Amino acid sequence: MLATVVLPWIHYLAVLMMAGGAVAELYLLKLTPSSETVQLLPRVDRLYGITAGLVFVTGLLRMYHGGKGADWYWHNGLMHGVITAFVLAALISLVPTIRFMRWSKQLSSGGGLPGADAVRKTRILVHVQLTLVALVALLITMVGKGYGHH
Repeated sequence: MLATVVLPWIHYLAVLMMAGGAVAELYLLKLTPSSETVQLLPRVDRLYGITAGLVFVTGLLRMYHGGKGADWYWHNGLMHGVITAFVLAALISLVPTIRFMRWSKQLSSGGGLPGADAVRKTRILVHVQLTLVALVALLITMVGKGYGHH
């Protein structure tokens, strides 16, 4: 039951929470910057990062303890695309994470709010992250249906 019900359920919940965290970041970045939004962004981003890690771990666990077995996944060319897109999204997410922490620290030390240009550039990066997450969802669905398998 763990491998067939509980693990996929945790995985799907983590995916939803990860995407929700990124959407929440986009929403906060659309608002006029305020001390409240600047202080909230790092906390929302932490949720995004934790759930992204949970998605990765549960995804690997599903590969190794799922019905098809890890060998089946590793011999699927699209699976390499899934991992590449996920890692790329994770690497891109580091830039907003660093900016959110810097903005919060700057505000706490009496500095001002981030400029409109910095917010706009950060919002673009979060959009790219979400696009990559959507691509991962498409590719992993294709992998699960056997596309890309030798």
